[in-house]
Amino acid sequence: MPDTRTRILTEAMRLFGELGYTATTISKIEEAAGLSPGSGALYKHFRSKRDILRFGLRERISKKDALTTLLGTEAPATDPRVLLRAVAKSGLERLVYERDVNRILVRDLAAFPELLEEFRTAEVARIHAALTQLLQTQATAHATAHTTSGVPDTDWSAVAAILQDALSHYWLMADIYGGAHPTGVTEDAYLDTLTDLALALVPAPPPKDES
Repeated sequence: MPDTRTRILTEAMRLFGELGYTATTISKIEEAAGLSPGSGALYKHFRSKRDILRFGLRERISKKDALTTLLGTEAPATDPRVLLRAVAKSGLERLVYERDVNRILVRDLAAFPELLEEFRTAEVARIHAALTQLLQTQATAHATAHTTSGVPDTDWSAVAAILQDALSHYWLMADIYGGAHPTGVTEDAYLDTLTDLALALVPAPPPKDES
């Protein structure tokens, strides 16, 4: 069973996501964490509600998952489409898993500029930089393997931002409408098409030597 501090963080982040930061009281967090509501027992572990939010964000951001592993890929992929599709799928899964954090970001973090900036650098900018590097690596490797002209003059930072924003917006719209995207476009169809769009900018691997 999780210790008291962990229970408080878990339940507080869930309540922040579901109810909003302002509507979530210390008493509600205590009750959800199995403590006596209104007892002040929470303050044995955290100084304030703001303190809980700060630690909760940091804990969620620091978690390793399939996306962070894939973004660390350094070797050229034999099939870039498989890699890019896996990155897109893992990115969407991360958004789903971090539902409460994303809701807090959209609804509440503007009131906490320092936490908003910390989230930007530790999550958004970090993933963007890793995705940019992944795209550059794959494009460079496959271009130089079978062309003499090198990689086209593509702004991979902008491409990474577009892909990152597209996934975030798809998740946001689906979350607003109860889990299904309002256009009716399925997750698989969306990920397949997004992958195809990205792949249009990444040179295809050279054909296998049949000799």
